[in-house]
Amino acid sequence: MKVTIYSKEKCTYCSKAKAMLNSLGIEYTEKKLEEFKTVDDMFKDIGKQVRTMPQIKIDNELIGGYHQLVEHLDDKGLVNYKGEKVEQR
Repeated sequence: MKVTIYSKEKCTYCSKAKAMLNSLGIEYTEKKLEEFKTVDDMFKDIGKQVRTMPQIKIDNELIGGYHQLVEHLDDKGLVNYKGEKVEQR
């Protein structure tokens, strides 16, 4: 699974998304808003204009923000609907 997180400084949900992925041992690439020359450059990299952060791509497909990440990982049986790690049996 190739994961990219678009984040910005002092973003609570960005931190939560990264912490969840870290707890699951899922590696990701982080691209910070502050590293792009312009916001439009970041939009081009994401593939669309967005209003919230983080924005997360999995296998080059934009899935959305933190809550969509929880839904995606819940569908895979890795976390519950609260984003808490599910113990594998």
